[in-house]
Amino acid sequence: MPIELLTVLKFVLLALLYLFVARTVRSVSAELYGGRRRKGSPTPRPAVAAPSEPARRSRRIPRELVVHTPSGAPKVVGLTGHGVVLGRGESAHVHIDDVYISDEHAEVMADDGSWSIRDLGSTNGTMLNGAKVTRPTPLAVGDQIRLGKTMVEVRR
Repeated sequence: MPIELLTVLKFVLLALLYLFVARTVRSVSAELYGGRRRKGSPTPRPAVAAPSEPARRSRRIPRELVVHTPSGAPKVVGLTGHGVVLGRGESAHVHIDDVYISDEHAEVMADDGSWSIRDLGSTNGTMLNGAKVTRPTPLAVGDQIRLGKTMVEVRR
């Protein structure tokens, strides 16, 4: 083979290697920090509800949570008169086997006839519809809660 052809092949291989590394870094960063939002996708509602939000109470009240773990079948958890602690530890009401979740990660608690979620000081935080939960926040049917790699769906 001529030396020029080998040189061209070397540069092509090097370009493919750089492309592979760039796509891998982009994929890992999107997994860790969330991907870019598309222009057509809806913006998430704020995780911290405004104090004067009367329309929030008129929405349907949640009755159950569906926990979608990355490695198992979905679990349905009914919301009854007391709060529900979600976490990896034995003391949690709903045990979730996810290494990115704290022992007592978040709590869904009764709040004046409805339900709210609060983060219990977890390491990786609790996300409600894409926004970080920083204080007790009301839940509505259809909300999506993310704890580590686990998604929790709020249902009626």
